[in-house]
Amino acid sequence: MADGVFNVVVVTPERQLVDAPARGLVLRSSDGELTILDGHTTLVTDVVPGLVRVDVAEGDPVRMAVHSGYLQVESNLPGEGNAKFTRVTMLAGVAELAGDIDVPRAQAAKAKAEAAIETLKGGARLADSPSDGQLSQSGELLEAEGALRRATVRLEVAGATN
Repeated sequence: MADGVFNVVVVTPERQLVDAPARGLVLRSSDGELTILDGHTTLVTDVVPGLVRVDVAEGDPVRMAVHSGYLQVESNLPGEGNAKFTRVTMLAGVAELAGDIDVPRAQAAKAKAEAAIETLKGGARLADSPSDGQLSQSGELLEAEGALRRATVRLEVAGATN
């Protein structure tokens, strides 16, 4: 591969989203924003929900919503002759290309999650020693907050933020 270009593969349990030469990869991990370039230090990290952008070597960047996953960067792998190369693999539990995002569905999911959060937070306050009903309600709140995060990421990646 040309200088400054490395291979990026992004896979989910359902399909392979990207397998292309790239000049850069931008994502978010639990440690913060991360940009991967050719020759990056060997690394294994988590990927937190957000936009992932692959700056492919030729063509427009590939944008995707990634909701969780792991990233592995392998550097200085032996290539042709004395050349060294970098390989990046992202394993995502849930991810979708920007063009595949159903914006009306994501907007509806966001509205539903916001309404559920409002209802749950407006209801009974959780006591120091919560009863089974209150534990169930806190679980529902966590679920609604997760749904809101997923819908918000989808809308941001699709460029349809309100």
